[in-house]
Amino acid sequence: MFSQYPLSSFFNIPDYIDPEKDLFNVHFFNRLMPFVKMLKWYFRPTFHGMENIPKDGAALLVGNHGLIGFDAFLIFAAIYESTGRLPRGLGDYHIFMDPISRAFWTKLGAIPGTPTNAENFLHAGHLVNVYPGGVRDAWKDKDQLYKLQWAKSKGFIRIAMKSQVPIILHMGIGTDETYSIIGKTSLFGQLLGHPKYELPILFGLGPLPKPVKFTYYISKPISLKGGVNDVNNIDLIDENHKYVWEIGEKMLSDGLKNRKSVWFG
Repeated sequence: MFSQYPLSSFFNIPDYIDPEKDLFNVHFFNRLMPFVKMLKWYFRPTFHGMENIPKDGAALLVGNHGLIGFDAFLIFAAIYESTGRLPRGLGDYHIFMDPISRAFWTKLGAIPGTPTNAENFLHAGHLVNVYPGGVRDAWKDKDQLYKLQWAKSKGFIRIAMKSQVPIILHMGIGTDETYSIIGKTSLFGQLLGHPKYELPILFGLGPLPKPVKFTYYISKPISLKGGVNDVNNIDLIDENHKYVWEIGEKMLSDGLKNRKSVWFG
């Protein structure tokens, strides 16, 4: 939560956004579709289980972040094209620090990733998306590819329990292989005060990402045990967390087994 970071108040990053004052701008989103179409042409994504995304009602969408994280554009656009709904993405507070970056992401439906914001938008009936691994997922080392970095991330379980909404997993295959990480630089992590923000040194097709094939698998809605009165039950939180984590890991494992080629799927 932002309360852990004094910079969030210094940069006037809101802990709370009213869903009725949602800053998502559909016209701005549509202006970016040529970029999304370029990504689709480059990575040739396919989606299995898109019918599991509800056309109305709230759900917490939970994914694995690929390297750098631009893969989010593809899954969000695909959901929008299939259902007419754009998920509200919970974002790391750093992307809201700069006014220009803040304006850009909020127009695309991103909201500061606080529990309050997530719960308010779920209660308003939205699809809300979260990547529990955050930058740990997006900048993971090569020995951690397709391993969910969720050990320190249980807040999404509490949010789903408190809001009484299902979790729907979307797991991407190919997204971890767009670049090779050949090292990391610690300067950025030192500036932001945490080693998880150490910038990776990347090599792909030169500076471009490798044109690997993206394949997404979307789970059926997952109902958790417990409810509003159980969000402080650590044992139940851990049980639900383990259950969802294992489903996500199996989806990734099965997806890798089914893949015949990194380049063609």
